[in-house]
Amino acid sequence: MASIKLPRPSLFAVLAGVLVSVAVLPLVISHMRLVSINREALRTAEEQYLLRSAVKIAGDVDHFFETSEIQLRKISEALTLAGSIAPDRNPFMFAGNSTLLTEFTSVQSGDVLVLRTLDLDGRGGILQPEKLDEAIDFELARAFKAALDGTRFSGEPVRTPTFPEGGVVKAVPVTGYSKQVLGVVEAFISLASVKASLEDERKRDVTAYIVDRQGNLILSNDPKMEGTKGALLKVELVKEFVAHPVRLSRSYSRMSGGAAKRVLGTVAPIESMDWGVIVEKDEARAYAAVTQMTRTTTIGAIIAMLLGVGAAFLAARLVARPLTELVEKVRLVAEGNYSQKVPIQGTSEIAELSETFNMMSGEIEQAVIKLKQAARENQELFLNSIRSLAAAIDAKDPYTRGHSERVARYSVIIAKEMSLPPEEIRKVRIAALLHDVGKIGIDDRILRKPTALTDDEFDVMKTHPVKGSLIMGHIPQLREIIPGMKHHHERWDGGGYPDGLMGEEIPFIARIVSVADTFDAMTTTRPYQKAMKTDFVVSRIRSFTGTRFDPAVVSALVKSYEKKELEVVGEAARLAASA
Repeated sequence: MASIKLPRPSLFAVLAGVLVSVAVLPLVISHMRLVSINREALRTAEEQYLLRSAVKIAGDVDHFFETSEIQLRKISEALTLAGSIAPDRNPFMFAGNSTLLTEFTSVQSGDVLVLRTLDLDGRGGILQPEKLDEAIDFELARAFKAALDGTRFSGEPVRTPTFPEGGVVKAVPVTGYSKQVLGVVEAFISLASVKASLEDERKRDVTAYIVDRQGNLILSNDPKMEGTKGALLKVELVKEFVAHPVRLSRSYSRMSGGAAKRVLGTVAPIESMDWGVIVEKDEARAYAAVTQMTRTTTIGAIIAMLLGVGAAFLAARLVARPLTELVEKVRLVAEGNYSQKVPIQGTSEIAELSETFNMMSGEIEQAVIKLKQAARENQELFLNSIRSLAAAIDAKDPYTRGHSERVARYSVIIAKEMSLPPEEIRKVRIAALLHDVGKIGIDDRILRKPTALTDDEFDVMKTHPVKGSLIMGHIPQLREIIPGMKHHHERWDGGGYPDGLMGEEIPFIARIVSVADTFDAMTTTRPYQKAMKTDFVVSRIRSFTGTRFDPAVVSALVKSYEKKELEVVGEAARLAASA
């Protein structure tokens, strides 16, 4: 059993490794560990801070809207009570004539911009600016209609020139003690207080914004985010909130291209409004201290490593220079350059080793020259034997004389057009030369028959690929060639023979030989057909793409023909042979 030869390190590598292990490696390990611990601790602290911020803002917004809705319900209950006490009076008109609406808006510290108490006919108390924006009026009309159906209404955010900070319409139905809807209390509530809570986070270098469940921006403390309605769906945290509205913290990339940056982000849902609060902080700022520490220690580690490597290099060069030169020459000899000689220098042992090497390389060079010559002769003998065998098969029929050689020529042209490596091209050439060798086992009466074959005769003829593979299958050197011989009559759609292979199941070499075989058959005169024009043959073969032939092989044939690399020699060769 052969022993496993392990790679041996160079003297330079040994010295450098020792110095690096002793001086540099502990520093690098401690540096990486320290950075990892500090980064993780800072990341945890930042995530906790961002989570607290997001939860606090979400809680404040929840409380803000819940308080507003409670006040609207109180007004609704007051109107219900007033209607039961004085059924002959319209409580909605009374609310408008009294100070009820004014007192409510003052309690809300200016957050309620519009307040209405309306009966079923839309009459009642109205507290609002003289001129109301059309978008707000439309949203109030929607709220009135929804509340008349007995449901609470919470509208989409509306931003207008009059109220640039935006607001939301809310409405509650007013019902009697019999649960019958008597009217509606509706209000347009400003988002200025909500935005103020976002602006507080900006003082801490934190970007905070609110999105709805469709990923649309509602409010932000970053003016640059205005007008990013559709673009927010590209933000990973927004996309995840739209899919799953839960609390989540993570690191992700913001924006793209040269403006891309990594951020830490947290999202917290606002339950009452089905919105989400997202707070983000640039990782570069979050990790500024760690980055500075990393930079300083990394520079120190690099300097120490460079000093260690430099010292190792100098030591190895002084101690092992003659050996290094000898090793380099040995490597060149191993790569096939046998004319190498090394200078005789160093100690007596190294000088003797150099002399022995020079003598050895000379002997090897002469031996390799003889081996290459013998290999060339063997290869030429092998190919000439195959050509002779192919020519003998083709000679059984005067119309196919030279057919195998031509098919090999066309096959090689196609293979080169497909950029196959030289070894694969050699296999293609041999397979093409031998593709009809099985015809040696076919009766001459069938091979030489001047008319079309009968079905029985054609069945016999179809056995020649298998016969050829059996004949040549006993030669180990042709093991990779046999599939190209055996399957050159398979069709891409599976309708060929002998095995009915389809598409990629057909060996690649066989697909090339199949196209080349057909090209030669159509460009030479046979008992049953005359040679066809090359343009027609190429067009006809192209029409069989995807049915009979591999599209890639047909494409290579067409390209080589268009480049005028595909020289048609079939008919010329037949005429010359007849003459």
